[in-house]
This record gives sequence, C-alpha cells and structure tokens, in this order.
Amino acid sequence: MSILSYKLDDLKDALSKEGYKAFSTSQIFEWIYKKRVFTFDEMTNLSKDLRNFLNKNYSLSSLKLKKIEVSKDKETKKYLFELEDGYFIEAVLILSDERKTICVSSQVGCKVKCTFCASGKKGFFRNLLSFEIIEQILGVANNINENLTHVVFMGMGEPLLNLEEVIKAIEIISDDKYLKISQRRITVSTSGILENIEKLKERDLKVNLALSLHAPTDEIRKKIMPYVKKYKLKDLIASLKGYGFHTKRDISFEYILIKDINDSIECAKKLHLLLKDIQCSINLIPYNEIDDLGYKRPDNNKIFEFKSFLLSRKMNVSQRYTKGKDIAASCGQLAIKQRL
Repeated sequence: MSILSYKLDDLKDALSKEGYKAFSTSQIFEWIYKKRVFTFDEMTNLSKDLRNFLNKNYSLSSLKLKKIEVSKDKETKKYLFELEDGYFIEAVLILSDERKTICVSSQVGCKVKCTFCASGKKGFFRNLLSFEIIEQILGVANNINENLTHVVFMGMGEPLLNLEEVIKAIEIISDDKYLKISQRRITVSTSGILENIEKLKERDLKVNLALSLHAPTDEIRKKIMPYVKKYKLKDLIASLKGYGFHTKRDISFEYILIKDINDSIECAKKLHLLLKDIQCSINLIPYNEIDDLGYKRPDNNKIFEFKSFLLSRKMNVSQRYTKGKDIAASCGQLAIKQRL
C-alpha cells in the first residue's frame, strides 16, 4: 500500500494501532511533501523500528522515471513514468515566468478517444490511483528541485471518468499539510461528463473547470468527440453555469482550431452565440498535428480572423501558443507507450 494514499489522520490511526506515536505521522509527511524524500531510510528523525515497519508495510515510490525530454526553448519538459504494472504515463512541466505548471495524467489511455487526439489512440487500460497522480507532481518537483505553482489535469485521460481518485488527489495536493497548492491554482479539464460535473460541484471544491469544447454545435462535436455525443451543449452550458455560480470560479473553454472542421467565421459566430451569456474565458488552441490522424492546423490568417471576430464581440479570448511541440508534449500529443 502506498503511504501517499493516506491522509494525515488516517495514517495516524493506522500507526497508533501498531503502538507508534501520533507525532511520527507529521514527521513522515514533512519528509515526503516538504523535503521530497523518497525512501523511509532517509527519514532520520524516525526510530529505526518505525522505519523498518514502514519499509515492510508501505511503499513510498511506485513510479519509475524512465525518460525526460526537453524542448528546444527549455520551457517545456516531458516526463515518461513507468507504473508498477508496466504501463506508461506522461506528465509535462511548463515554465513561464514565475509559474511552474505541471500537466498530469489521470488515466492510462483514454476512454473518450477524441478523433484528433493521440491519448486514446491505443485505447483505455485503467484509471490512475490518487497516489500515482501525486507521485507525478512529487517526481517533477524533485527533478527541478523546486515547488510547483500550478496543476492542470490535462494530460492523458478524462479526469471526470476517474472522479473519486482525482478528488482525493486534489484534496491532498491543496491541503496545507501536504503540497499546499491552492485549489485556485488547480484546473480540471473535461470533455463534458455531465453527471460528474454535478458530482464535482457537490464536493464543494474550488478548482477551476475547463471544458474541452472544440465545436460550437452538437453536430460538429459528435463527429470529432463521439464519446460525449449524448451530452447536449445546452445542458453542458447550464451545468457549467451552475458550477461557476456555486464555486465563484470562472469557467474556461478549450477550443482546438482544426482546419476546415471548426475554424470558419460561421463557427466563430455560433461559438459567440453559445457562450455570450456565461461568464467565461475562451482559450483558442491551434491544432498540433499528429501523424496518422489526418487533421491539419489552420493557417495563421484563419486563426487571426477567428480570434478577431470573438474579440470584436467583447469575448474574453486568449490564444495558447504552442510549447513542447518538438517533443510531442503539446495539447493532444501525449500518447500511451507500449506495456513492457
């Protein structure tokens, strides 16, 4: 059992039953989350007996860092981790001024299988456990020897199809006793799993929510995102309004611009009509081309015209500039590697 799957009080109870002092738990967690120590033997202020007990009954590090790729501009790093069962996942570090953002994976593969994305190309294998999500953060922070400032659940997988483990990870990530990353600096991206957006709202977290929209109409969306075709856009927008009202957080919409699919001015007009009554931001992402999928990136003039139209309608629009494309670390490019 990974010790990272425990919260402080739960571990206190478990160790107390074995006759160990409650304060030892705080010491253990300080070693892990503050000092980023990855073996129990290095926890020198614990008794030798307790360290032996921990070694026999708990694991601390289950992910193996197999490879790091660094982009030419040095602003993006992609980390390949091997899981205990031989599967692989990827996480991405994005550096921008004072921000150090990690993009974490929540599943091995992806059930949603958007037709333009590499993550679900080889199928879905399993959900990640909360400690496997947390270990991605600890592993990257340890690699750069600095604390991370932001966490985005935008790596491999659909976070809301692994809701309980993602919530457990968020609670540990954001708690002052652990990683102390404010929920306001945590973003969960979803393709729009309607019933789980409602469940997330009920859990009273204050994380940012981003909808992978990518189309202004149900007709276009079901062609490129067939898994979520049962969720109508009007219902998703209503649910997201409710989430924003409840959490007091703005909603963001991710919109990948794909040549001749969703990049026309007509699509921009429909997008404005869809979102004009919700307080939100729109993040335009020119498509990062992936071999064998057949989709293309629009030319720069098309991107400029689409963005300019939305800005002329007073929409809050930004354009994500591609980082890490040369190491296949950009949006939609993370792909499952073969199991050993």
